[in-house]
Amino acid sequence: MVMKVETAWVSPPQAIGGLDHLGTQAPCVLIYSQLLPGITNVTDRARYYSFYPWLIWSFDQRYAKDDEARFVEFFRRADCLFTLLSERHARNTDRDNERHGVAMVGRVQLTQALDRLEAGEYLNLSQYTSQESPLRYFKNPMGGLSQYYAGTLSDLKLMDASAKPWIKYTKELGAPLAEQVDSNIQADRFWKVVESGTATCDDLDALSELCACQLSHSVGECKTLVDLYFDRNDSYEQEGVQRRRSLGLILNLTRSLPDGHDLTESMFRACTYSGALPGETPWTVPESLQPTLACWGIYQRNDLLSIACQAVLGLALRELEPQAAASRMAYGSVESFAEAFSNGAAVTAVAQDLDANKVGDFLDQLVVSMPPLASWENDAHEIQLALRMMASWSRGDDTRTILQLAVSVLALLACRDVPSQTPYGGVAISPEALADYPINLASFRVRVEAWKLMSFSAFTADLVTWCLNTHLRVALRKLRYTGRSTFHLRPSERGLEVVGEIPPPANTTPRFRQAVQILRDVGALTRDSSKSNRQTRLSDTGAALMEASSA
Repeated sequence: MVMKVETAWVSPPQAIGGLDHLGTQAPCVLIYSQLLPGITNVTDRARYYSFYPWLIWSFDQRYAKDDEARFVEFFRRADCLFTLLSERHARNTDRDNERHGVAMVGRVQLTQALDRLEAGEYLNLSQYTSQESPLRYFKNPMGGLSQYYAGTLSDLKLMDASAKPWIKYTKELGAPLAEQVDSNIQADRFWKVVESGTATCDDLDALSELCACQLSHSVGECKTLVDLYFDRNDSYEQEGVQRRRSLGLILNLTRSLPDGHDLTESMFRACTYSGALPGETPWTVPESLQPTLACWGIYQRNDLLSIACQAVLGLALRELEPQAAASRMAYGSVESFAEAFSNGAAVTAVAQDLDANKVGDFLDQLVVSMPPLASWENDAHEIQLALRMMASWSRGDDTRTILQLAVSVLALLACRDVPSQTPYGGVAISPEALADYPINLASFRVRVEAWKLMSFSAFTADLVTWCLNTHLRVALRKLRYTGRSTFHLRPSERGLEVVGEIPPPANTTPRFRQAVQILRDVGALTRDSSKSNRQTRLSDTGAALMEASSA
């Protein structure tokens, strides 16, 4: 029997930039997903939680349910109209984007459309909804709903993402909320504009009550959304409780911050990590919020570990980047490169700068000399060191500078660790959930014990090896499950080679900005115009919600 043999080329996997090249961000995502469920990094505005159920409910009241093409076109026009009227309302009033147009779907393209309309040009909505148009507002056929909000609204039982032929509102929660929206807007005029496919400035002005900033004036609608976010009807079990406590913690921080210190993500990170306000003032929270505060502190601890290790990965890749042929060094393994790197001038200089010939002795000295945890404004605190490390990377500083900052952050994390406490405290993360993410707070604790016995050079070699091998493992797993290559390092016949651009260290985004924007939208937070920094303050509504969430 003769077998036929065919030879063919195998296409390489598609290479993409990718994210989380060490898997160090994944535990952070697991933590903040538990602490702020129902709000994500792409659900920026509260009124979309009610607008999308209303839009589909209102369509059902007016049109047949068997014309999918018309539904998609009308949906896209309505999505555009919502953004346009919010932006127009900003221009007619206080021009405060934070209240009106910020994070509205398709805003970049549609603000230019509004510019042209106000200059006297004709506005044809189909120019912005057509998939073939260069002015297209959004690629996804169902706009911001499918791209950003559908999963969250489904989780909150406002919409049914599994419904066919298109996503539907739920009868239990979505329909009553839609009716509340409908009672406070000119729905007939809205649909008249959608049907015609054209909009005038007068149309946008007449529909201004639908602007995102007007949510608090739609009393029933706003109350329903506040009930949802703070789970005042106990509808969402533990997720609702945790969302309420995290929002309550943000409100408590707003009230506690002294004048001159606004509510920002960096402030939230520092205060939750340290348990202290600016000026080393203890941040006293009600007993019911203390576990939530502790969990946010663990999140920030993991994020510091993540960015420090990302910086080490970036430095290693930078050292391995293609050099002039005459001076290029070939390394046959990660370990051989790490050994050479650890014996280089930069590592020797960092060891001298930190007086860290032996890691154990260095950590013993640091425990005595390090700033208190509450002193997060101190330049030697890990919060400040991490900020300088990120800035140093952005400037392209030398290896010595960045490595010293990264190692200092890791050393302080090691010194702050409390062995009697589990690494992830009250956060529900099992060892199985961490199995695919080798660099985490639990493995870091184990690694530190081994590092204490090493010289600084040996420690650096082990740290670099850990980071590079972890990257290879994480990238290989992504290749297996997605078919896409996210490798930034690969072995070759010429030794280790860097692939693509070197990824910069990056913090995770803990949904804080979205949570604050939603609290502004429902009227819980306001700006103090009497202060030069327009400091964020609690409204009466916010104060009441803070007290209720602390009960």
